[in-house]
Amino acid sequence: MTTNSRLAKSIRLALLAGASATAFTHHSVMAQEAPAADGVEKIAVTGSRIKRSDMETAQPVLLISAEDISRSGLTSVGDVLKEIATNGASLGLQTNNGNTNGVVRVDLRNCGANRTLVLVNGRRWVSSINGAVDLSTIPLPAISSIEILKDGASSIYGTDAICGVVNILTRDDFQGAEVAAYVGEYDEGDGRRESYTFTVGSTADKSSVLFSANYTKQEQVLGGDREISSVPIFGLPANVSAAGGRASPTTPYGRFSATANGVAGVWTLTQGATGCVANEECTASALSDFHIYDANKDGYNFAPVNYLLQPTETRSLYTQGTYELTDNIRARAEAVYVNRTSEAQLAAQPLGGLAIAADNIYNPFDQAIAGGSFRPIVAPRSYAADNTTWRIGAALEGEFELANREFNWDVAYVYSDNSLTQLKNGFFNASRMATALGSSHIDSNGVARCGTSAAPVAGCTPFNLFGGPGGVTQDMLDYVTVAPRNLEYSKMTNYSANIGTELFELPAGPVAAVVGYEYRRESGYTSPDPLTVAGQVLGDNAATPTEGGYNLNEVYAEAIIPLLADMTMVESLELSVSSRYSDYSNFGDTTNSSYKLSYRPIEELLIRASYGEGFRAPSIQELYQGQNDSRPAATDPCSSNSVPFQANADVRTRCAADGVSPTFVQNDPQFRAKVGGNPDLQPEEAETTVFGFVYSPQFVENLGFSVDWYRIELANFIGARTAGYIANACYVTGIQSYCDLIQRDFTGTLNGNPGEISQLLSLNQNFVGGLEREGVDINIDYRFSTEYGDFRINSDTAIMLYEGDKGQPNRGELNDDGDISEGNLVGRLATNQSGGGARNRVKSNLTLAWDMEEWSASITAQYLSSMVENCANIVTASNGLGQPELRNLCSDPDHTWDTFSFKPGTIEVVVNEDQSAPENKLGSVVYWDMQVGWEAPWDMQVTLGIRNLFDKEPPYAYSAFANTYDPSYRLPGRFGYLSVTQRF
Repeated sequence: MTTNSRLAKSIRLALLAGASATAFTHHSVMAQEAPAADGVEKIAVTGSRIKRSDMETAQPVLLISAEDISRSGLTSVGDVLKEIATNGASLGLQTNNGNTNGVVRVDLRNCGANRTLVLVNGRRWVSSINGAVDLSTIPLPAISSIEILKDGASSIYGTDAICGVVNILTRDDFQGAEVAAYVGEYDEGDGRRESYTFTVGSTADKSSVLFSANYTKQEQVLGGDREISSVPIFGLPANVSAAGGRASPTTPYGRFSATANGVAGVWTLTQGATGCVANEECTASALSDFHIYDANKDGYNFAPVNYLLQPTETRSLYTQGTYELTDNIRARAEAVYVNRTSEAQLAAQPLGGLAIAADNIYNPFDQAIAGGSFRPIVAPRSYAADNTTWRIGAALEGEFELANREFNWDVAYVYSDNSLTQLKNGFFNASRMATALGSSHIDSNGVARCGTSAAPVAGCTPFNLFGGPGGVTQDMLDYVTVAPRNLEYSKMTNYSANIGTELFELPAGPVAAVVGYEYRRESGYTSPDPLTVAGQVLGDNAATPTEGGYNLNEVYAEAIIPLLADMTMVESLELSVSSRYSDYSNFGDTTNSSYKLSYRPIEELLIRASYGEGFRAPSIQELYQGQNDSRPAATDPCSSNSVPFQANADVRTRCAADGVSPTFVQNDPQFRAKVGGNPDLQPEEAETTVFGFVYSPQFVENLGFSVDWYRIELANFIGARTAGYIANACYVTGIQSYCDLIQRDFTGTLNGNPGEISQLLSLNQNFVGGLEREGVDINIDYRFSTEYGDFRINSDTAIMLYEGDKGQPNRGELNDDGDISEGNLVGRLATNQSGGGARNRVKSNLTLAWDMEEWSASITAQYLSSMVENCANIVTASNGLGQPELRNLCSDPDHTWDTFSFKPGTIEVVVNEDQSAPENKLGSVVYWDMQVGWEAPWDMQVTLGIRNLFDKEPPYAYSAFANTYDPSYRLPGRFGYLSVTQRF
């Protein structure tokens, strides 16, 4: 097979690209190009640094063209990548009760966003201090295509390239000018999205220049704007804070542990009652307005106020230029500026652990109260973020001949930084609140003052917790309100150089090789507000600064060795080898290699296999993060209503020895944990194996399909023990070292409930074991022409076979760290994930596209397979409410399975047979999108589209965080859009 015919074959396959951003094909072309001596153009394909004329390689690459992006109806890189079949649950603007600071990430294979490498024009984009890239800092209008390498590539690109590589290529051949406008909105009349772009460019024989400016605005959607998210758990009463419910026990009517009229209990103001009035001394006569708190009726429904879709505005400028200095040397420069402002909104701050003086004028109980709680709902919490990214790059590239060989070379420099300023509103100063709840009096002018009449506190206004929402005045808020300001900054400087050539000829062809060097510096910090550092922001997580950095030197080499060619059943057989040595200033060195084999028995069939070593260096945050407060959800084994306490005498003994009362019941469903960095962390290590084939039969023109099996095994995993694990390891397993990490509050000052865990230390560490992913990717693409137009059909499917612990232990077996494995998690929803916890077994995108003269249309179906979740919370709430019919919200409330635990004090696994484990099935979902386009005679493109054409609702997920659907699914509602592009 000649080089020219092979190139033609590859180009024909590459033209079979899918018709929408959710249906792409497995062929790619990288931007850097150089003419070969025989006139055949050579290009570098993502996943390799060697320029070659055959685009079919041993690694599967998914191509998303600018046309594909346009057909998707989406306006951000993150939204486009969220819907590819190989992406897992990833952070974005859509979240349940969370603050993302406007950050959008990609998470290939559900490995974690920091294990997906993001490149722009083949070079790294700046990451945040946690090691993951914010895709919202990459301007969409500057993009010509996106390539997704679905294989590890640490031997080529270094750290982070464990579960895949996203390479974003920018436009460099634009001629003329264009203006584009886009506007879209949900059929509920919210979530409006606008985008306006101006692009101008010129391409000449020796130079090119491009400038693009873009403004994009996304408006918010509130939880209360969708029925499914307007309550904590859809189907349950909105105000259930008892076990199984999700309403907050911290309410705008307060909770106070006190004795009134001879009755001791937790009291709350009756809704609609007056209670205590501002600027009036409250007496015991007001107690008739209070009643004992009922967890089945008096909880607070926080859901309507939260943003489901966070608003954001993005402004970007992009410019790049190329110039041919000589016939064999080209210069390239680029500059990017992106500014993004965004806001997250949550329900008003819950205030707990409040101490109220007996002589506070608003205290009708006439006794000191410890651990009171209150939620001032006059203003929600908001997190305003201002994020600015700069990137400047320059490169020289070219060719030269030496000793009858042609060499390709390039040298490059990239500087990039990202700064984030976060301003928080709706928060309160802990010291001032303590003063405002202390002693107080009414002065001679009838004004409420802090302190006693003999020793007033200047400037202080007493705070009224006993008058409900209407009892809080602006003067009270002005005294206690604070607006913490937090800063985050990360910076990267990168130098690289590469040189490649054909070393010598073998009978099957030339051996090509490239060697390179890279030097990189990364640094960053977080600077929390001084009040936050001091722990003086009431109810908020205390945080200490993070600061650090590192540098590294790397050398690498890659070679392509043709083994056989032009033989019977061996059109070609080719071996690719690569290796990279990385020397880090903070942990030492590592070497990673990969081996790839491409076998073409006949012209239309390519069989490929690869094995690669990979690594991920610990991020700045993982290494140097200060000790920050966290609030993970967990069950206290010492709570008298917990399963371990009731079923295990050893647990009861250990809890008693720790001073916990046998009648203690956990009130706070969240522990107070401290998380932090560890400068002694070592890198994660991975092995990736891929085997597959690409087939384009000659008897069906323009049909191609590919199948690829993969397995990713990651060891030395960087993470931290969960709060629940530490508590169980202490009280259930009896490991003293874990007990040393736990502190309890026996005074009741935390929330009026003596015995609650007040601090639990959970720092980063390397685990011997890690994660494993196994699956199959299938892509089918077919193009054909008729008298009624040109058609394209594309199907892109990702099948996840295994997701769980390395080594694929069965559920109940021990993993490499000696923990009890949960087994294969595919098809099970991860619970309580603010950013999404879907683990679909199958994700697939099917697209039909049509073009005829000036008209075009496409329809796309996105399929997400069913999952199951644990819904024990529904059964628990049903029992507590005395409404047994509610348990049927679960599709299988009587489901049982074996559970596994350690025999107390040992590492022997005990099987607990046929334990209650209610399950709920999340049915499969198909989203349909359609688009129609018209090319006007005056060079204008008009596009009209609808996403979620049939208004498909997400399935009910009762274990989702904060409301009843997992944000991995689309926001409920149809989304219609119109875009117009005028070219000049």
